[in-house]
Amino acid sequence: MTAHDLQGQVAIVTGGGSGIGRAIAASLAADGVRCALVGRRAEKLDSALGRLATPGIAIVADITDHRTHAQILDETQNTLGPVNILVHSAGIFENQPIEDTTDEVWDGILAVNLTAVMTLTRTAWPTLVSTSGQIVLISSIATTRHFEGDAAYAASKAGVDALGQVLALEGNKHGIRVITINPAQTDTDLWDDKAPPEVRARMMKSTAVGELAAALVAIDRDVDLSPIRIRPTQDPWKTGD
Repeated sequence: MTAHDLQGQVAIVTGGGSGIGRAIAASLAADGVRCALVGRRAEKLDSALGRLATPGIAIVADITDHRTHAQILDETQNTLGPVNILVHSAGIFENQPIEDTTDEVWDGILAVNLTAVMTLTRTAWPTLVSTSGQIVLISSIATTRHFEGDAAYAASKAGVDALGQVLALEGNKHGIRVITINPAQTDTDLWDDKAPPEVRARMMKSTAVGELAAALVAIDRDVDLSPIRIRPTQDPWKTGD
């Protein structure tokens, strides 16, 4: 399959208003995919939507409210058509030592990063079966490279990796392909107030992850893809001096 073959396909992209989700949507739209951008902030979604090469729609929704998932699917399909690609990019991140990690923080991170991934996939599954679709999971390098203060985030992303492997097994007989990408430090809104500008300047750009995701979606469907880890050429927290 080439990038041209994506022309006219339909994608749901969570976290589509900013960061990696926005970058993935932009790259997919450049290949002719009609994208439904899902997020909580209308202004971010509208801004991202206005920059897409192929027209799409914006859906304001809190993906942790599972009652919104059927609405997301229905609005996308009623406006754009059957869904071929489901991209899970929405995520939150808090860096806290275990003694400061409250139940609220733990539950909140898992709700966005893991539980919503499962429940939205479950809702979209019959459609993805009918279209022999693809699922893109944006995980994290934190699943294999561990950092202090990352208990909730790392646990949530490790769950995403495991979920992806099971989805790949269950989807195989339906022609569904699952693509898991584990980026290292990427300059997105998640780092607001968490990293100084000079560190963020050395992180990967979200456009790089977006371009990779779109390229993987476009390659021959006979190719199975193991989780793919990508990282900056140098540790952004080190100056190299």
